[in-house]
This record gives sequence, structure tokens and C-alpha cells, in this order.
Amino acid sequence: MKSWLRLLGCELRRTLPRLLPVAILLLLTVGITLQALNVQRVAHNNLQHVRLGLTKLTPESCAKDAANLPPDVPAAAFLKDCLAGLEGTRAAYENIEAGFVASAEQMGMAQHPLGAVGWTFGWFATAPGLLSVLVLAAFFTAGEWSRGTAVPLLLQEQRLWRLLSAKAAVLWVWSLLAAAATSAGVWLLAVTHTRRAFPLHRMAAADEVSAYTLQRAGTGLLVLGVACVAAVGLAAVVRMPLRTVLIGVLVLALATLPVTTWLPGPVLADGMGLSRGLNVYDHLWTSAVDSTAPAAVRALPWMALLCLALWQAWRTRPRDLV
Repeated sequence: MKSWLRLLGCELRRTLPRLLPVAILLLLTVGITLQALNVQRVAHNNLQHVRLGLTKLTPESCAKDAANLPPDVPAAAFLKDCLAGLEGTRAAYENIEAGFVASAEQMGMAQHPLGAVGWTFGWFATAPGLLSVLVLAAFFTAGEWSRGTAVPLLLQEQRLWRLLSAKAAVLWVWSLLAAAATSAGVWLLAVTHTRRAFPLHRMAAADEVSAYTLQRAGTGLLVLGVACVAAVGLAAVVRMPLRTVLIGVLVLALATLPVTTWLPGPVLADGMGLSRGLNVYDHLWTSAVDSTAPAAVRALPWMALLCLALWQAWRTRPRDLV
């Protein structure tokens, strides 16, 4: 265990200070923070506009509009039509308001100190975070073989599984650091601007924020751990960075097709609590249809398949560099 920890420390020093991990971390932090600013502004303005429209849907407003009509337009007929369609129009506006309220409640989570963490994992446990893990695994694992630096590493640490597990742990640590930095950025944005300019944080109770963060952070940590292991395993088998990224992107795209709720994309969407039909931008896919089976049950076959693939890759590994 001590030797593995020393190997982990060595890999951390070799990986984290490099330009690519730092650049991706900064890109994710700035991009997600700016996106949080944008969607909170849109959610607040949409809700304000639809509520302003509801205040104008009254018999008095119909009478006022009828009084301001040009002389050649019959005011009585206009007033009758306006009053007749008033209830239907109000019902349509109320439906729109309900959708905007649901979106605003989700986006308002980013204005809470705990909710900012859950909001961040909504990005890191879906496409942006998973693609970042894939790129880093391709560069720092498959790149070791393409650059020829794997040979001295394996001469020093002859057990391949220890080296790969250390690399997967490094990616997981990087994911935690990136998520922490992004959460801090989103919360700093809320403290300095959005809680005052677009007050959405009052729409969610404290217990709702805690449940939201616990679900997303817990599921996100598990998803990132599995993604790090899978990405490093894929990179170790392929041993070419570009090919690793292309295969990983293809697998990720196929896994998120809205074909069945048993695919990894819908399973992840349900596990993270990503809401279908809401105008929420902290994730890039949702479950296409509802499923009666819990997300944990639907995830078991994919976990078993991943373990089987890693075991098969280990059994059939090349014997020259092990």
C-alpha cells in the first residue's frame, strides 16, 4: 500500500501541474460559471415576463384595450371576443409559468452554497466532465505508449495494474479539484451578483437543496470514478491518444441514445435527477421516457459489463510491456 501511495504521489506530481489539465480545469470553471450566469438571467427574466403578462389578463385590461381601438374597429365585438378568450389565455400563461417556475427552481440551486456543488456535478458527471476525463486519459495513459515513456515507467513499476490504477486515481483527484474550483466559482458568482440581480434562491427550501446536492454529488462521484477507470482502461488497450478519444466519443454517443431507458445515458439521467422537459442547462442529456426500474438496478448490467471488459483486457494484454 505504501509503495502504491508513493506511485500515486509521483503520478500526481507528473500530471496535475501540466498545461493540459490546468487548461481544461480553467476552461470548465470559467465556462460553467458563465453558463450559470446566463441561465439564471434567462430564467429570472422569463418568469418576470410571464407574470407581468398574467397581471394584464383581466376584464379591465380588455375594456381598456377596447377603449383605445381606432374608430373604424367595433369596440363591442372586440370586448366580447377578448372576454370570451380570457380564461383560455390565462390557462395557457399559467402553464407556461409553471414550466418557468420549475426551471427557475432548478437554476436557483446554483445560488446556494451547497446547491452550487450539485449544480457543478450536473456538468462534470455528464458530457463535459466525461469528455475531459477521456482526453486526459488519452494524453497521459495512451500517450505514454505513443511517446515511448511507458517503458521506463514499467521498468520501475513492473505491475501494470498498479500503474493504471494510480493513473485512474489521479484522474479522479483531478475531477474533484476541478469540481471544487467550479463550485467555488459558481458560488462566488452568486454571492457577488446573481443573488442580488436574479434572486432565485428563495424558491428552494433548505431540505430540497440538501437532497439535490446529496443526490447529484453522490452519483457524480461514483460516475466519475467509473469513468476514470474505464477511460484509463481504454487508453491502456488502444495505446494511441487520438484513437482513444475517437473510440471514447463513439461509445459515449452510443451510450446516450434515447432508445431505451436501460442505456447508460438514461440511467445516469435518472440517477442524477436530471429533469426531462425542463429548460435546464446543467446537463446535456435526459431520460427519454420514464422507467419503472430504479436507476441503480439498471446500472448493474453496465457495471458488470465494464468489469468483464477490464478483466478480458487484462487477460489478453500484450506480454511485452506488462
